[in-house]
Amino acid sequence: MKKRLDGKQKLVPFTAEQSDDITRYCHENGIKSENEMIRQAVVYYIDRDHSDNTLKLSSLKDLRESISQLHDKLSVIFSYMHHEHLNWLAYHPEISGEFRDAAYSSAKQRLDKFYASFQELIKEDPSFFEKLLHKFVSGSLE
Repeated sequence: MKKRLDGKQKLVPFTAEQSDDITRYCHENGIKSENEMIRQAVVYYIDRDHSDNTLKLSSLKDLRESISQLHDKLSVIFSYMHHEHLNWLAYHPEISGEFRDAAYSSAKQRLDKFYASFQELIKEDPSFFEKLLHKFVSGSLE
């Protein structure tokens, strides 16, 4: 097993006030020696910076992965809609001019009815509705 204190010894002069502060801190926190307190302080200082950067890097990687997944989902949805539209055009011939206005009016009414039904569906799903509301208010889904 490797010793923890196997490096070069460092000599750092302290003022009388710093020495008193170190002694008091060691006594109050149950640290047995000034050397141990200094070692802990150095480890804390180095790990703190490392941990912050590691967390930032990890968060960026998570964000990148989430964006990549969203991109893939959008690509799938687009491909599906494109294929669905092509299928619809292939199996539904264009209607003659005399029926276009009536067909458009009927389609508009059915779309409005469908959208109203969808709004009711969202209202009946509290968790989904709450997520949307939370995102609107806070700008975050967490």
